[in-house]
Amino acid sequence: RKKSDVGDSSTEPWIVGHNLLVAHGRAVKIYREEFKPKNGGEIGITLNGDATYPWDPKDPRDVEAAERKIEFAISWFADPIYFGDYPASMRAQLGDRLPTFTPEEKALVLGSNDFYGMNHYTANYVKHSEGEAAPEDFVGNLELHFWNHRGDCIGEETQSTWLRPCAQGFRDLLVWISKRYGFPRMYVTENGTSIKGENDMPREKILEDDFRVQYYDDYVKAMADASRLDGVDIHGYFAWSLLDNFEWAEGYETRFGVTYVDYENDQKRYPKKSAQHLKPLFDSLIKKEENGLNGVGKVKAGQT
Repeated sequence: RKKSDVGDSSTEPWIVGHNLLVAHGRAVKIYREEFKPKNGGEIGITLNGDATYPWDPKDPRDVEAAERKIEFAISWFADPIYFGDYPASMRAQLGDRLPTFTPEEKALVLGSNDFYGMNHYTANYVKHSEGEAAPEDFVGNLELHFWNHRGDCIGEETQSTWLRPCAQGFRDLLVWISKRYGFPRMYVTENGTSIKGENDMPREKILEDDFRVQYYDDYVKAMADASRLDGVDIHGYFAWSLLDNFEWAEGYETRFGVTYVDYENDQKRYPKKSAQHLKPLFDSLIKKEENGLNGVGKVKAGQT
């Protein structure tokens, strides 16, 4: 434990995740019983996950590890909601450290989603790890890389050490989730990129964010292909983010906004090129018809 000597990282994350799922199930039950009959709304959960590719696609251990990485990140929560239990790969590695659902808990959690919310940014090459998993391992006993065994890079560098653009990964993950969970109604609730060194650029250069424009071009078109060609049921897309803001572990040094915020001068806001690009991009991919939308599923586009 790097930040605290208190606790047990080999067990507590799985207990927390289990309690989160049960709490989610209870919240959904209350909403459906007390509020949904009045307002007819939807309720669901949003999960974050990256696309994966085997470090060496000819090595079955890497192929399995790439699948396992998604299961440890996404299916940890999605499988209980759609199937009623955790993935077999997690049970195989964690044993009784992974809690077991009681019949009452399973009844709460199973089916507690009106839609699938998807946060997505990047992709990785995945290499299997030799030997047994460490007790505190939480990703599936594997290694994450931006380069594969041939030296091919997954995508260009950004300000965020964990983020490399890979639009094909977005499409592939949309398809993976859809096939696994029976093609649910989906909302892409976060998607976007930082730019290497953006915070240190003069404002005029920040506003010409061609890298971000290209990211949205590639990713939104990949989503359109997933809808039109693969049958993914997309109902909404939200760019991350409308404004530069405080980013979780990276603070104010990393900017994701399509709008520049001048933190030193009364938080003044200036739209970047990407802000002006999104509407025509959406319009070019969504065929508007008299009775609704056609093209990228029934997608509604927005910014968060």
